[in-house]
Amino acid sequence: MKVEGKSTKALIMHAALDIFSKEDFEKATMRYIAEKAGVTTSNIYKHFKNKDDLYVQLISTIIERTSRELDMHLTGLASTRNKIYRMTNYYLNYFQDNIHIARLVYARTNLSYWYEFEKAFKTAKASGSLFIKVIQEGQRKGELRNDINLNMLGQVYHGALRDMVVNWLYNQDSYRLSDSADGFAEAIYEACRVKESVNETFTCPFLKGGNPPVDPGRVGSI
Repeated sequence: MKVEGKSTKALIMHAALDIFSKEDFEKATMRYIAEKAGVTTSNIYKHFKNKDDLYVQLISTIIERTSRELDMHLTGLASTRNKIYRMTNYYLNYFQDNIHIARLVYARTNLSYWYEFEKAFKTAKASGSLFIKVIQEGQRKGELRNDINLNMLGQVYHGALRDMVVNWLYNQDSYRLSDSADGFAEAIYEACRVKESVNETFTCPFLKGGNPPVDPGRVGSI
């Protein structure tokens, strides 16, 4: 039965999200999606070329929407530190509030799919570049160091977010994912900010009581 106020395409994408977030992509059939959406299979093919096209449009729509929302959340913030905090809180709160999307993006979507489906990969890459833009803006303002490897930092940031979401899903959302946001954001900012003096040391916000004792035998450069 068609839900009033929703277009056929929206119904199909909503059903696909529900199915793709619970089952492997290969096992999900167009017939099953059609039944879930309350439409005929032929109706799906009026909007999508095939299952791959449906999947790519779904993922791309989610990423584009979150990117627009995140951009709005960052509007009006002056300091880089606040932007890193706001961005991190947005991501983790979003996936906490939309667990089906978290499952789809981080649990059900094989990493190889991002490279196989070019449009989804480009959309995700553009979304991920927003973090780098924030860092570059902070460098221009003199808030952040200029010797940062931006590519490596981006991988660390988004890789850590992914790990946090995956671990949260693995533990059956038994705790608040967003509780990790401030500590992680602070670690990223502290690692990147311009230090006030050459003798200032970095204190990891994840450790109670500060940094552990340094082992002279393992001191090296990063």
